[in-house]
Amino acid sequence: MSRTISIFVLLWFSTSAVWGQAFVETGCLYPLEADGSKYAVSGFTSFDNKSDEEILANTLLWIVENICPKELEGITHRDIKGQTFKLDLTLGSIAGSGSDNIYYCRAIFRIAEGKLVYYLSDVLVESPVFVMRKVTPLEKLTPEKKTSHKQTMDDFVQTESLLLNKLFDFVSTNQPNPITHWEEIAVRKAVKGMNEDECRLAFGKPQTILETNGEIQWMYNSSFYLFFKNGKVQTIIK
Repeated sequence: MSRTISIFVLLWFSTSAVWGQAFVETGCLYPLEADGSKYAVSGFTSFDNKSDEEILANTLLWIVENICPKELEGITHRDIKGQTFKLDLTLGSIAGSGSDNIYYCRAIFRIAEGKLVYYLSDVLVESPVFVMRKVTPLEKLTPEKKTSHKQTMDDFVQTESLLLNKLFDFVSTNQPNPITHWEEIAVRKAVKGMNEDECRLAFGKPQTILETNGEIQWMYNSSFYLFFKNGKVQTIIK
């Protein structure tokens, strides 16, 4: 698994009871389960107040903002019509947890019938409890024999659960701009009239954002620029 992806550092913090953070506040945990010869985290969350398109848009918008260091980096498979994403994740232990581990894993997200289905697997651990912080498959740990191994597995569950809870909170509460360019988003085609959310869905996170004289400029690379006026693409340089 590529280790060039920026470490997604998860910060654990306390909040007062605010509507819209139900998953994080309740601290839902998503346990590891045996799936054949490997461990995996799998399940689904229903969003009765959201259409599949809204769940799709919010899931990808959150991934772009919180997982991708730039553009769509970190997303290894993106099927808009099939409503499926595959990601390489790099997660760090929650600040203040007492652990200092790094986890590398693969994640699959799929949207179907008002549900966001998730599957995390192929977990590798880099931990100071291992000699020279050797990267070790989770399946090599023996939690029934070593307390440090059980603590590492529990730490992974806390870490991935916080990530999933933040994603679920965003999906349940965010109201994206109207998405009307799904065909263009699927093939990553820029057209005039696309809004900012549609451009993030199509092209990911821009490298730079500048605002001059009421016009917003997004640069994706030295040969691809989008210029927005009143929230819509007016000029495309590619």
